[in-house]
Amino acid sequence: MIIDELLTDLQTKFKAIPDGRAINVKLELPNILMGGFALFSLKDSSLLEYVNRFKERKKNLKTVYGITQCPSDTAMREILDDVAPANLQNIAGEYITILSDEGYLSPYELTGDHLLNHLYIPIDGVQYFESKNLSCSCCLTKNHKNGTCTYHHNALTAVIVHPDISEVLVVASEEIKKQDGEKKNDHELCAAIRLVPLIRKGIKDRKAILGGDSLFANAPFIRLAQSHGFNFLLRIKEGYQGYPFIQFNKLVADKRVNVVEGKNKTHIYRHEFANDLILNGDNQDIKVNFVRLIEQNIKTGEITTFDWITDIKLSLGNIMNVAKTGRARWKIENETFNTLKNQGYHYEHNFGHGKKYLAQNFAQLMLLAFLFDQIQHILDPLFRKALIICKSKKVLWARVREIFNLIPVLNMESIYKLIAKLLKLNVELSI
Repeated sequence: MIIDELLTDLQTKFKAIPDGRAINVKLELPNILMGGFALFSLKDSSLLEYVNRFKERKKNLKTVYGITQCPSDTAMREILDDVAPANLQNIAGEYITILSDEGYLSPYELTGDHLLNHLYIPIDGVQYFESKNLSCSCCLTKNHKNGTCTYHHNALTAVIVHPDISEVLVVASEEIKKQDGEKKNDHELCAAIRLVPLIRKGIKDRKAILGGDSLFANAPFIRLAQSHGFNFLLRIKEGYQGYPFIQFNKLVADKRVNVVEGKNKTHIYRHEFANDLILNGDNQDIKVNFVRLIEQNIKTGEITTFDWITDIKLSLGNIMNVAKTGRARWKIENETFNTLKNQGYHYEHNFGHGKKYLAQNFAQLMLLAFLFDQIQHILDPLFRKALIICKSKKVLWARVREIFNLIPVLNMESIYKLIAKLLKLNVELSI
């Protein structure tokens, strides 16, 4: 599954999205949707840049992305503003299903006692829009003491990660939004109720562990995860989830916890764990297993402690892998959100806010472009060769745009071949 196959398939998916506009409209919705995707696929800095360069790119946009029309940036925003986000929201999961069915998720499976064949899918929230002036019906609001109000958009995103693999795979993303008729903001736990079924739909019947910060270490989320067949591995903080700490610290004092120690060139590790604790007094039926990792920097002597609860049975044979998996949750921030913000996708840039769904739809199209790039990195040797020559993805995106803007190409594969120096370009100059 290389980029040109993905792009052809995406065109088909966009054609299946219902268009609620009048039947005789001249601007076709699949063209607009594919244009929005191409904006992020090519890493243009703004929608206006994409529109202004349409004429010089027209041939390549048709050949590579199947795009034959381009309205003004205003018209494009108006059309995308009316597309129901659910039509785009399910697409990432459909590609995850394909990857799973074809065996490409096998490298992401964990190993060790009670971890075997599990995927690790942390979820986390991120803010991608903020303004004191622009707002829509779905905006979250932040009221300040000086009487002003800030409007913002946040999303809860689920990503497949592995401790030893740098590439991550977006499974689904759910808007944290103000619900119809509600005055109060939505929050991450409400969004999780909508997100968790999307994750299950994407990975089908595969075993998986949901990860999250201490906000999710509560009975409602744990019951939600388990009701959809997921295990959990969640960070906890003593000030927020005191009950497991009381039990575990008592076991530590009585020297009744299991301990596994380790060391590498930079750190000394101490893993402590205990099984069959109670989540809290109100939910004594929920049993949790407690993981503590104490990490000491050999050079500085600095000590950092990490605590998790999980329903994975802990043992001397798996505790190090469980802790290593829990530590990999940082990848959703570093490898996903930071990449989207700093590596050419312009996640926090306002491509258009609209009155209804525009901001959400641009975010979904951006995540799709990011997912396609990650799939290429995993599956396409030609992409990796081009990346090695460019040395960074930001340079690679710039080289792709240079070629895309200047010369006619057959497909995206030919661009990678030119960058990888596997294809020569003959140019005739006339005086």
